[in-house]
Amino acid sequence: MLAAAHALRAGIASGELYDAPVQPDEVDEDGVSSAREGRLLVRLALHRERDRGLRNRKIQQVRRLNEPIRCEACAFDFGATYGPLGADYIEVHHITPLHVVGPSETRPEDLALLCANCHRMCHRNYMGEAWRTPDDLRENIRAAARHAASPAS
Repeated sequence: MLAAAHALRAGIASGELYDAPVQPDEVDEDGVSSAREGRLLVRLALHRERDRGLRNRKIQQVRRLNEPIRCEACAFDFGATYGPLGADYIEVHHITPLHVVGPSETRPEDLALLCANCHRMCHRNYMGEAWRTPDDLRENIRAAARHAASPAS
């Protein structure tokens, strides 16, 4: 336990937690790593207020414009893929982060429809960039497709 504590302190200090020793309860008898899960935990955290009705208002706005309910970054359409199960299933993303604008009025125009994967990619902290707009992500998708389609050098 002491070795694990030292490794955790060193990992936190360096930003890397790769050297934490494997604990006896993390390895099955056949040598496969596992982890204990399922305990109930209580968390106290700050959470930015959200109005759940904004999602519905955004979807209504898109419908009034006769546009499909699909991801604004990759064009994935849950209804087309999953049928009635996926109809109108979509996540919404604040185009400008709430931590930047602070408490303010949010309009449907301030939101983008995103599939779950694109939503996570917009929020993914990668190479020091921790926020992407749907436009940024769409350009990233296009650049990756161009790269994949170009002949190997």
